[in-house]
Amino acid sequence: MPMMSLRRAVRPLTGALHSLAPAAGARTAGARRTLALARPTEDADSVQFPREGPGLDYALNWSLCGDGVVPSKLAYRITKVQTADQLLGGPPTAPAGAGAAAAVVDDDDAFDDAFDEAATALEAADALYVAEGDAPGTRTPCRVISGDLGLAATAMAHCLERMPLRAPTELPVTLYVAPSCSDYAGAVVEDARLKIVLCGAQATAASVKASLAAAPAMLEAATAPVEEVDEAA
Repeated sequence: MPMMSLRRAVRPLTGALHSLAPAAGARTAGARRTLALARPTEDADSVQFPREGPGLDYALNWSLCGDGVVPSKLAYRITKVQTADQLLGGPPTAPAGAGAAAAVVDDDDAFDDAFDEAATALEAADALYVAEGDAPGTRTPCRVISGDLGLAATAMAHCLERMPLRAPTELPVTLYVAPSCSDYAGAVVEDARLKIVLCGAQATAASVKASLAAAPAMLEAATAPVEEVDEAA
């Protein structure tokens, strides 16, 4: 069996953890790449090894697994501009020009192919950088996952607003940004969560900024209830 089809065949169906009844217009999660397992615990009688440290955060890693990306090395969470500055060694560069926002797509197969390619590239990265904040002017929590520190740092400093601190978890909007993959830009809504993939030439800071700005409206449109038409009227 080809690798792609095998990978899709063994994906756990974790949509029930988010919603038992997906909203009208939302895609179901039958073809999505996820790993949802119980989070590890630590108590007085047991400890975990190796200990956590910079780039090794168990809660962050488990939440990334829930997003369909299994970290193989280090993963850094960026929730404030100061962290972006420290990791980058200086202020992140602002996006240049006006980028194009990814749009919700109807071709699920093409999206799945792009998602698989992006997730595989992210898992192979020497380090993952996870920027988290609210979409501009909203309280819609967003997560940007990339192996490119510059893109993640720019997302935190110039594309997101700082959100209330919370434990690492899957968020309503997730961007997967993989410049090394084939060109692609697209989005789907699964279980009331928006997933955006930006790859290749589409994986620019300007496109990240535009997609984050458009994300709340895309999510709202896809999850809005459909008005029933009274045929007798």
